[in-house]
Amino acid sequence: MSCDQLPDAYLEARLRGAIDAELSWHAVDMLCEGMERPAGRGLRVAFTGTANGERLTLLFAAPALAEGAAGREVPVNVTLIREGGALYGTRGADKCVLDEVHQQPLPAASGDRTHRRWSIEARGFCLQPARAIGGGPDAILLARFDFRGQLAWELDLSPPSNPAATPPVP
Repeated sequence: MSCDQLPDAYLEARLRGAIDAELSWHAVDMLCEGMERPAGRGLRVAFTGTANGERLTLLFAAPALAEGAAGREVPVNVTLIREGGALYGTRGADKCVLDEVHQQPLPAASGDRTHRRWSIEARGFCLQPARAIGGGPDAILLARFDFRGQLAWELDLSPPSNPAATPPVP
């Protein structure tokens, strides 16, 4: 999903280690998407853009953050993907934190009757680096990050249960 529903989406981050870069991505230069995590355990939001000539994806997963919720000091797990290269992860939500996070409802996308949409804005930092997954000494520290992205939560379209319609068990 592009960031076209949120033209003021952005990601700013300072990366140090295996990648040294100051990211300043905006809706026109990146892809962004967000959704509920499997089994309803929080949310995740992803941003894809370029830095130093390579394509990167940063994925922020907040297991304790519900749809529409705001918070302070929210634990977040960070994964960084170098397209065609290494995968880095903080491996747990205890190494990075969202200092502050807010969500605001967005209008429904044209013709979409299956999702509720939100903008999410957050700032945070990591205390420990994301380490290369699968071995290797590489690591990347996200010294700070700020973002505004979008989330899509699937509506439950299953018919409501009607206990009165179920015959009693003898």
